[in-house]
Amino acid sequence: MRLAWYALDMKLADLPEVRALSAREKLQLVDELWEEVARDSESLEVTEEEKNLLDERWAAFLRDPSRVLTLDEFKERIKTLRA
Repeated sequence: MRLAWYALDMKLADLPEVRALSAREKLQLVDELWEEVARDSESLEVTEEEKNLLDERWAAFLRDPSRVLTLDEFKERIKTLRA
């Protein structure tokens, strides 16, 4: 399921100025963007599509809670994928 707000056509490849930033500068930009979003978070409404997705995920969890990862298991999987 693709959520409506993920459908933006903006890609990093379209922003050469951002691609040219150092890793530290990119992190600073991310921080500024996050702060901006946080200030405007009241305007973000959960769509019906998003609510349905959350309901589906909750139902899947209730059907089989054993498929859920602990935080440590999740971190280990991420480490493995990055190796």
